Amino acid sequence: MQLDTLVAHYHEIGLKGRNRNFFEDALARNMRRALRGTGYLKLRQGFGRVVVDMKEDGDIDAAAERIARVFGLAYIGVGKRVDPNMDAIAEAALDLIQAEPFNSFQVRARRTHSAFDRSSSDINVEIGQRIVDATGGKVDLKHADATIHVELFGSACVVYRKRLTGTGGLPVGVSGKMLALLSGGIDSPVAAWRMARRGAEVELLHFHGQPFTDPSSIRQATELAEVLARYQLQATLHLIPLADAQREIVTHAPSNLRVVLYRRTMMRIAAALADEIGAKALVTGDSLGQVASQTIENIRTVDAALPQNVEVLRPLIGMDKQEIVDEAIRIGTYEISTRQYQDCCVLFEPRSPATRSNAGLAEQGEAELDIDALVGKALAGRETKVVELAPPTTA
Repeated sequence: MQLDTLVAHYHEIGLKGRNRNFFEDALARNMRRALRGTGYLKLRQGFGRVVVDMKEDGDIDAAAERIARVFGLAYIGVGKRVDPNMDAIAEAALDLIQAEPFNSFQVRARRTHSAFDRSSSDINVEIGQRIVDATGGKVDLKHADATIHVELFGSACVVYRKRLTGTGGLPVGVSGKMLALLSGGIDSPVAAWRMARRGAEVELLHFHGQPFTDPSSIRQATELAEVLARYQLQATLHLIPLADAQREIVTHAPSNLRVVLYRRTMMRIAAALADEIGAKALVTGDSLGQVASQTIENIRTVDAALPQNVEVLRPLIGMDKQEIVDEAIRIGTYEISTRQYQDCCVLFEPRSPATRSNAGLAEQGEAELDIDALVGKALAGRETKVVELAPPTTA
């Protein structure tokens, strides 16, 4: 049987009220972008779901995998559109159930604003009995190996066995723009992903230490941006040199404050860039107490360098390292993040960095620095690249 239809169900969009259309339109727009190159024919909205009709030569598996990463969806059924009558439903159900081995099965019918004259329970019983008669399969309503889903909505009917879990959340773009500080490590890409899942359009900012470091961190940040683009469909990556500012800090500030002063400088640069691009908040991968720069005292000291109107979001602040690692594995950034690279944050790192700093000490350490000049010079060296969602691979 040639499968020809995807049925995508909303995640929390379904709980929205009068402004639900705003979220639905953003979701449909993002799905169309994700489906480019897969051979889809048409996308239809209605009845609390989005239906994707595929062309005869379309790659339905690639299409399903791509929209499964689009934020805003709970799950996606990969199936066959049939006439809404019991014989057509049964024929499709039998083809699907026998396409792969199974020991037990169940049938789950769902009707939404359908004129079909049989109840969901009646459909479950009759289609289930036809499968038993044809295959001798065992019905198990709690722990079935295979489930045949029958969805009837309006005048349409779709039958499917394969169902992909979506990423949930809200469609990218409904929560405004944010700027995430992206290192080459494990935490920051997860933080950026989490805010994109909440509907933010997340641009990325990576600080590098060239010419004192090699280009490895830029390569790593670019590969991480490519993974994040699978979810938010496009990733704008800003590359900013921090080496000159670090050299000035090493020359003029106490060694134990270097890490905190690096961070304060980075956040000032990020705030200036956020203002330029219209980002409503900064996003960092801080996890409380994980490293020296992430004690509550040092976090307060870093934030004190920012104007009061700058919002800083830390979506990982209460997560432990294993939780962050597990999420990085799940979203596909972990393998990249664990490669070796030269991180600008450890450039000239002292043996004993301060863990209990305060804003007063930091300001004293910066007394001989021309902060505005350092920020301006760093921004002047910015390079920006746009990482697009890669086209589907062909066999």
